[in-house]
Amino acid sequence: MNEDELLERRYRAVLRLLPESYRREREDEMVAAFLEAAGHAPDADNPRPRWGEVGSVVALAVRLRLGGPDAAPRAFAHGAAVRLMALLGLAFLAAISVLTAVHQGSAVLAGVQQAGDLLTGAPGSADRLLFLLDAVESGCWVVAFTTLARGHSRTAGRIAVLALVAVAGSTAVRLAVDPAPWPQTFMWLTLTTVLVLVLLLGHHRDARPVALPWHRTAAPLAAGGVAGVFLPHTAPGTWSQLWTDPVGVGVSALAAGAVVCAVRRSSAPWRLALAMLAALLMAVRLMDLSDAYGPFLITGLAQVVLLAVLTVGLGLTGRRALPSAV
Repeated sequence: MNEDELLERRYRAVLRLLPESYRREREDEMVAAFLEAAGHAPDADNPRPRWGEVGSVVALAVRLRLGGPDAAPRAFAHGAAVRLMALLGLAFLAAISVLTAVHQGSAVLAGVQQAGDLLTGAPGSADRLLFLLDAVESGCWVVAFTTLARGHSRTAGRIAVLALVAVAGSTAVRLAVDPAPWPQTFMWLTLTTVLVLVLLLGHHRDARPVALPWHRTAAPLAAGGVAGVFLPHTAPGTWSQLWTDPVGVGVSALAAGAVVCAVRRSSAPWRLALAMLAALLMAVRLMDLSDAYGPFLITGLAQVVLLAVLTVGLGLTGRRALPSAV
C-alpha cells in the first residue's frame, strides 16, 4: 500500500484548478514531481501540499484559463474579457475622479460652493484626512487607467493597489467617525477591490499588453470632464441622487454600452466584460440600498432590475459567441 496516498489525493485535488485538457496530459507527471519533492510523507503525519506549491498551481490555472495571445481561442477569449473588464473598470474610476473634480470646480464658479469649502476640515482632523485620501485615490485612478491604456500593465497594477490602499484608509476613517450600515460603508471598497483583483489576474505574464492611441485613452477622461460640467447638482437624499452618484453614472454608461454592443454585434469578450461589470454594479447598488425606503428604494431597485437584465442578456449572448472548446 502507498503510504503517501493521502498526500497524493490532496495534490490531485489542488490540480483540479487546472483545465481538464491540461490535466489529462500532465497531471500524473506533476503529481509525481510534487511527491518526489515532498519526500516520504506517511498518511499518519496528515501531510498537505506546501503553500508555495498551491500558489504555483493557482498562478498556472489563471494563466491557462485567462490565456494570452498564444492560448487556445476559448481561453484567450476568457482572458480578453477579463482584461477588457479591468480596462473599462479603471476607465470608469478615472472618469468618476475627473467628474468629481470638475463638478466641484463648476460648483465654485456657479456660486453653489465656496472655494474654501473644497479643502474641508481643520489640519489634523478626520475631514482633512478624508479629503487627502480621496485626492490620492482620484489621482491614482487617473494615472492607473492612463498607464494601462498605454500598455504599461505592471505599472498600472502597482498604482491601482496604491489607490486601493487609499480607499481602505478612507473606509476605515469613515467607519470610525460616522458609522453607517456596513454594506454602505464597504460598497466602494468592494467595487474597487474587485476591479483591482481583475486587473492583477487578467494581466499575468503570458498576457501581452496592448497600447491604445492617445485619443482613445483621453476619451473617458474627457467624458468625465464634460459630465462634471453639465451634470446637475443634486440635493442629497433625493431619488435623483441615485442617477448622479458614481454607481448611477455607471448604470447609464453600461446601458449605453449594451446598446452599442447590440448594434455593432460586438465580440464575445466585449459582451462578457460588460456583463461582469453589470453584475458588479448590481451587487454594489444592492449594498447601497441596505436601509433605503420610499422613492429612493424604488429607484435603486429599478436600477438593480436593469443591471440584472444586462447581466443575463450580455452574459448569455457572450457565451454563445465564444469560440468552441478544443
